[in-house]
Amino acid sequence: MTAFFSSSTPVEVDFSQYPPFPIAWAYTAVDTVCDPLGCSQWRQLLPSSLTTEHAWFSEEYKVPRSIFKLFPKFLSYQEFLASTQQPSSLQAAKQYALETPSTDLADLTTWTAIAGLLVLVWILRRCKAILIPFFSNLGRQAALRTHGADWIPDNEIRITKFGEYVFRLVFHSSISLLGVYLFWNEPWWEWLSWSPPADSVGTKSLFLDYPHQPVKPTMIWYYLVQAAYNLEAMTSLLELSFDVHFQPIFYKLKSSTNDDDDFDNKKSSAFSSLQFPIRIQWSNTCRGDFREMCIHHIVTNLLVLGSSFFRLTRVGSMVFLVHDISDIPVDLSKLANFLKWKATTAMCFATMVWVWMLTRLTILPFVIYRSVLWESWLLCQNGYIPPIYHVLYKPVFAVLIGLLILLHFIWFSMFIRMGYILVCKGEAHDLSEHKKGEPIISAASTGKQNNNINGYSKKDN
Repeated sequence: MTAFFSSSTPVEVDFSQYPPFPIAWAYTAVDTVCDPLGCSQWRQLLPSSLTTEHAWFSEEYKVPRSIFKLFPKFLSYQEFLASTQQPSSLQAAKQYALETPSTDLADLTTWTAIAGLLVLVWILRRCKAILIPFFSNLGRQAALRTHGADWIPDNEIRITKFGEYVFRLVFHSSISLLGVYLFWNEPWWEWLSWSPPADSVGTKSLFLDYPHQPVKPTMIWYYLVQAAYNLEAMTSLLELSFDVHFQPIFYKLKSSTNDDDDFDNKKSSAFSSLQFPIRIQWSNTCRGDFREMCIHHIVTNLLVLGSSFFRLTRVGSMVFLVHDISDIPVDLSKLANFLKWKATTAMCFATMVWVWMLTRLTILPFVIYRSVLWESWLLCQNGYIPPIYHVLYKPVFAVLIGLLILLHFIWFSMFIRMGYILVCKGEAHDLSEHKKGEPIISAASTGKQNNNINGYSKKDN
């Protein structure tokens, strides 16, 4: 079993003497290339002023080895069987997966975790395949009362999206309740308590004893489920946004019938021309905020993978929880808008704005992001992690989380425009689905107007 310990002798770190992260990344890249080639002494070619003690290119700031080699090894299934002296069985697998902390499942880059992640993605897609048609049928029945029978045939896309948002609401509500139950008493959430313990360190506990923090089975599976949902959401976004068609590589050009065409043009028309074998066009189910949502999913999945690899699941769990809680009123607002319940839509919209401001525009930037920026140096406090790694990797996570926060402000400005339309015109328009407002004509009819250029089509949204 893996032993975990904490240092009782904190180390003071002066980061001001370390090179800026662009310089550190640059010479680390050069070292990565030169060391295998036998030119690891390339620093001797630089002026002595750049390589003396405490200078940016000094040998003392050279990254000694991969940070992965500094991490305590997670327990593999084979090691678990050897340590417990039991044969492989269903009971042993259950004990390993659900009762043992700090296993290979905690690192999403291991084959064990990847296999578990793919199984969870498959389960999620099967659940969606069963539940979304059921929820969509409920939406169809509700539409009969709110919109009339004539509205339904031309708006099957909206009815399907109703089913998707009911599924999202069920997931976000369930995972939020689970997150609150699992982490409410954890020390990194103690700052929310009316009377925190006298020895509480708050968000500093995110980084203390790093990287020897045990990863509980509950945290492991919470992370696996969240990673599976985000990966499946990225896949679904692409499926809903693009139509992919396969076509022959060769096709014949049409012969010209114009008498003024020259002989070369007539001759060339007899030959076939090449075209790309795959034709991609925008789908009529594409979201109005596809660009922002796509960036959000890419950044989120990078953060999920990175935080799992770098043993920063405590920080990741906080980011997950504030996102999930704020998504609940978003889903409710979309469902109320579909049903055209104006009073309910207005109430859900006001709740959405308030919760969004509290979670994504307050807790995320001023609690979690602040801790990443100003408290993450505690990773190096016990002297186990060389400070140069903090210089290298902290800006990466800072930029990715900063991008999320920027996207949240962009979406919040969209909410303000939606609120203005709701108050001034009495109309509820979902600008995340339609940037120019919801169309008067049906979505099914407008979806037929796709323009193809060189195998690609752009939806006019």
